Amino acid sequence: MKTESHTDWRRRSAQIEHMDRPDCPEPQLYRTLQRFRILNRLVTRYPCLLTRGVLRTIRRDPDREYRLADIGAGGCDIDRWLIRQTRREGLHLKIMAIDRDPRVVRYASQANRNYPEIEMVQADAMDTDAWNRPDFVFANHLFHHLSDGLCREFLQRIERAGVKYYIISDILRSRSAALLFALFIAPVSHGSFLLEDGLASIRRGFTSAELAQLIRQADLKQPPVIRTLFPARFVIEKG
Repeated sequence: MKTESHTDWRRRSAQIEHMDRPDCPEPQLYRTLQRFRILNRLVTRYPCLLTRGVLRTIRRDPDREYRLADIGAGGCDIDRWLIRQTRREGLHLKIMAIDRDPRVVRYASQANRNYPEIEMVQADAMDTDAWNRPDFVFANHLFHHLSDGLCREFLQRIERAGVKYYIISDILRSRSAALLFALFIAPVSHGSFLLEDGLASIRRGFTSAELAQLIRQADLKQPPVIRTLFPARFVIEKG
């Protein structure tokens, strides 16, 4: 494993994560997906992001059925949380959960078996036809998997698709983020790719300056807002 002391933090890494390799062992892949639920709860801040953005909007017209596209949905633990909230409040939301990896789609489809509101679709993140004309687009931990050029293209495709509200959440790259991650995640990473892939994800993350440049270069008609959150998170948001 690449030591953090030898990482060049000035630029994004191109390291491929274990779980992105088509030949990675499936038991470790599935344990990693299971433990994402812990990681997401600890660091992604998704309850406040989705409550302020998605749920607040749905509450304004509680009789209408809304659609959300979760791009790069992974194990869908966030989607299941969101559906539980809408059920509790009697709100109506359908989620199109999109992931390109057939192994992940199989895992998530089984995990979602009691959530008919979530439709799992195997498709590329750039396939806007698979999004099914959503009211919201949500992407958590997608951007660090993409090149800068594909990140810009993703934003442009969202704009062309006419999506009024979107939330893109991912990692701010820094040595301190890597050290804190290793400290807190190592105890729950046994038998999975969580630790090594998590550190690779941080190396593939962004700085605030890189994000601002990315947004400028995307040349959007209505640029989104970039915010930073503790711990080591950024949010690109429009709505």
